[in-house]
Amino acid sequence: MEVEFIRLADEIPECEFLIEGYPGIGMVGVIAIRHVVTECGAEPAFVMKIEDMPTAAIVHEGRVYPSAGVFVLDDLSFFYAEQADMRPGVVQKISESVAELSREIGVECIVCLAGIRAPDLEDEPSLYYAATSDKAAELFEGIAEPLKGGTITGVSGPLLLEGSLRGLDAVCLLVETPGTYPDPKAASRVVEALNEALGLSVDVSKLEEEAERIAKAVEETVQRLREQQRMEEEEAEPTERMFV
Repeated sequence: MEVEFIRLADEIPECEFLIEGYPGIGMVGVIAIRHVVTECGAEPAFVMKIEDMPTAAIVHEGRVYPSAGVFVLDDLSFFYAEQADMRPGVVQKISESVAELSREIGVECIVCLAGIRAPDLEDEPSLYYAATSDKAAELFEGIAEPLKGGTITGVSGPLLLEGSLRGLDAVCLLVETPGTYPDPKAASRVVEALNEALGLSVDVSKLEEEAERIAKAVEETVQRLREQQRMEEEEAEPTERMFV
């Protein structure tokens, strides 16, 4: 299965970091990177093409962008995709290709963004990290807690290892999310962590507004389902039986 990155920009600066956000639990990586890219005006540098998968175009304020690829902002590069191809061979190939591209553009550290499922989450989502080196771990020390154990899957897991195999530091930032719907609240926590770790100043107010809208819609759906269940239970109540 071929995965190819086609260069779009004439000149691409060396990037110290590559930040990855492939579709996964709660879509937190995708939402976070899309927000940073659009808020900061990062420019597309590479488009990713996967064999047997059509390439879609994303439109933002009248301009067309690739739905999967690498965007560059100063010394930061961002890899993300709006559509997920989760075939095992494809996931592995994407991870290898992103790690190799990272090495080619001078990346020193790969930062993966992912969700960690917390079905009963009610408070602010907690942040965790898992790193391949002490240097990579320092990026989020004091911002997130070290992950005690578990398995990181999707593109993030193999990308951590593929980056390490190429001599790059790598760290995964994970945020709690219910995981049943796209979660801009969790994504805003991720962006805030990136602001602190990388010295960015990306405003998250739009993500917070979207999170409130989704929370309201979820609550309305829950109330509607509860009312429907109550009505069905009332209709199912046994009536007094008559005998002749």
